[in-house]
Amino acid sequence: TKDLDYYVNDTKVSKALLEGELKSRLGGANGSVVLHIDKEVPWEHGVYVAGIATSLEAKVVVATKPK
Repeated sequence: TKDLDYYVNDTKVSKALLEGELKSRLGGANGSVVLHIDKEVPWEHGVYVAGIATSLEAKVVVATKPK
């Protein structure tokens, strides 16, 4: 969110626990993570989450809103 809150599905997760939560939800390689990032959030935060997902061998997709 624009307040730099992280969510996995609908569960709010602290940045410190994000990797562990993604790991438990993905259940191994070949999972996928869809990033829904508020347009006001600096992209570096999306890159951070994408880096975690990639290290867990998950596919990363960035969702956008149509104009």
